[in-house]
Amino acid sequence: MTANSRRRARRLIGAAAALGLAAAAHAAPVYSHVQPGAQVDFQATQMGVPMKGHFGSVSAQVHFAPQDLKASRVEFSVATASVDAGSGQTDELLRGPDWLDAKADPQARFVSSAFQPDGPGRYWVSGEFTVRGRTHPLRVLVRTQPSGKALLMQSDFKLERSAYGLGGGSWADTGVVAADIAVHVQLLAQP
Repeated sequence: MTANSRRRARRLIGAAAALGLAAAAHAAPVYSHVQPGAQVDFQATQMGVPMKGHFGSVSAQVHFAPQDLKASRVEFSVATASVDAGSGQTDELLRGPDWLDAKADPQARFVSSAFQPDGPGRYWVSGEFTVRGRTHPLRVLVRTQPSGKALLMQSDFKLERSAYGLGGGSWADTGVVAADIAVHVQLLAQP
């Protein structure tokens, strides 16, 4: 190798190192702090009429690294007794043994096991959802969108209520309450 070739090689290595440092400085942030106000809303259909509600006590833990999906994880939980469907009588029914059985199982939760990209700002998140002591695999599409320095994360999916024992007794009839419950989850994560 000539002296000229060595000088060019050193310049190329130096330029590559500078680019690497610049890229590292501008790498996507890791989102690991959840702002207060995470939401879990739901909608069921009873005898053809939609019924909406939400949970007042929601907690979430996130470690989302878009550049390292293998290290990413999310855990979401709701206090089942915090259900609010807009009517005290309905809320008591939903907390009871035919639905959420809040006394026996006070939390419903989702724990992720894998993230898979599905285009810009979209990720399939696989994990396990547990309610009423029943755990089943659940795969949901999560949409992300920048919100200042934070990241808005949202998902809409349906739960098959019979798989979790939601709606026992006369409520088990899907002619009375539809088989699926639509769920909307939203949180804002910060670096």
